[in-house]
Amino acid sequence: MIRKIIVIILLLSAGYIQLDGQSRTIRQARNHIDAERYLDAIELLQPLFRAESVPDEVYLVAGIAYLNIPGGAETAMELLTVAKQNTPFERRPSQQAIESRFYLGQAYHLLYRFDDAIKIYDYLLENVRSSQSEIIDAINRERNYSINAIELIKNPVNFDITSLGRAINTPFDEHSPVVSLDESSIFFTSNRPQQDMEDQDGRYFEGIYVSHWRNGAWTSAERLELPGLYFGNRATASVSADGQTLIFFQNDGMIGNLYQTRFRFGEWGEPEPFPLPINSQFNETHASLSPDGNTIFFVSDRPGGFGGKDIYISHRLPDGTWGEPINAGPNVNTPYDEESPHIHADGQTLYFASEGHNSMGGFDIFRSTLNEKGEWGKAENLGYPINTPDDDLFYIPTPDGQRVYYSSRQPEGMGATDIYLISFPADDDRSLAVLASHIYTPGNKPAIDCIVRIYDVETNMIQGVYRPNSLSGKFVAVLPAGRRYRLEMELEGFKTHTDEINIPLRDVYGTRNRAFYIQPVTLQKSPEASVKND
Repeated sequence: MIRKIIVIILLLSAGYIQLDGQSRTIRQARNHIDAERYLDAIELLQPLFRAESVPDEVYLVAGIAYLNIPGGAETAMELLTVAKQNTPFERRPSQQAIESRFYLGQAYHLLYRFDDAIKIYDYLLENVRSSQSEIIDAINRERNYSINAIELIKNPVNFDITSLGRAINTPFDEHSPVVSLDESSIFFTSNRPQQDMEDQDGRYFEGIYVSHWRNGAWTSAERLELPGLYFGNRATASVSADGQTLIFFQNDGMIGNLYQTRFRFGEWGEPEPFPLPINSQFNETHASLSPDGNTIFFVSDRPGGFGGKDIYISHRLPDGTWGEPINAGPNVNTPYDEESPHIHADGQTLYFASEGHNSMGGFDIFRSTLNEKGEWGKAENLGYPINTPDDDLFYIPTPDGQRVYYSSRQPEGMGATDIYLISFPADDDRSLAVLASHIYTPGNKPAIDCIVRIYDVETNMIQGVYRPNSLSGKFVAVLPAGRRYRLEMELEGFKTHTDEINIPLRDVYGTRNRAFYIQPVTLQKSPEASVKND
């Protein structure tokens, strides 16, 4: 996605009641670009390139369109170089002269020619009128991206990246992966062709898809069918620890809202919009639930933030409602946009995307850690090549931190944005592991009101209190690895079940086993309860 210097001014349409055919085509192409229909803009402009005299603006507009399609930066650079040559920078430069150089700088940046990009931005800063403050701010922003990129590339992060394969990815866009804590299910967003999902412009709405880990592989992804009639874009945002509650974004006309649906009795329930104060009359675009489900981190462009979209935090109150949202603060939010927050299973590390801080281009992935004062620390860029000169938005690490579900455009991808799995080296120790099991009463009924307390055997300190899912009987806990734990499962009328387990250091129970499972537990009636029933 390109970063525009200002809202594009259609110079040829200003002051003219009638436009000739070429000018009308160029204006329509500009409209396509504003609506993010880049391929339509390119197709519309093709006949003009075959004309006896090609208008100068055609090279500029086509270059902007190519900037926004996968693998289009090289062609964009060639077109914008011609546009630059055709629009000399005079004493009072035209809008086209400024645009051609600005976007050529972006093309250089995407092609890792950062020094060339900086030279162009420096030239613009020296020659653009001081009264054009919006343009100057945009140029400085792009220049800083290139400077940051030069520094970040000096110290690349070591990791392996693997595509999730054809079961997940297609030649269309796949993004926004969210994964249950035990990695048994992955939900994601795609604009692949689907019946009844085509809009009036012939494009396909984004929809939600799901795949499950079965027999050592991901099942072929299927569209998530939700009750009710809806015709528009939906995108994944977050999934609960047990995979039974899904939060998603929905385009409701002029604004976007957050919804949730719950999996009950083998089906996903009617989508429910989040009430005030989460949803508002402004845009709420992404959200992440804490593992215990009592805190939500969400994105909104409501007034009162630091600028653009900010990340807010709301806590669930004792009566089940959500408390007044709190802005995550200046160490997270910037005057630019923030997006795609993900609260890690440790409850103290927030991953998010930002166009600010020391981003190397558009959105980069950052993390911030909660300090002893309850404040979010300074944002840390996760580095190159996790972050690239293009937009990088969705980063979902596993609880142990050794793997990350990630959407990106890679040279060997299937055509657009694909979903990948990042794996860090074996000597990169991570400290958390997922523990999961099921708890039943006789007759294989979920132990709805069971309380699970987990203690560190060595210190006898309680590590957490958990409850099984009311429908499946499954509970999921995130614990430090390399320790021995005692589990106590209590339910009125039943014997307390006690068990001890050892969770090995690091992820030695296997990258593909997903979680440390213990055998399902069936609670036994206590003698006292039996006597009372008699």
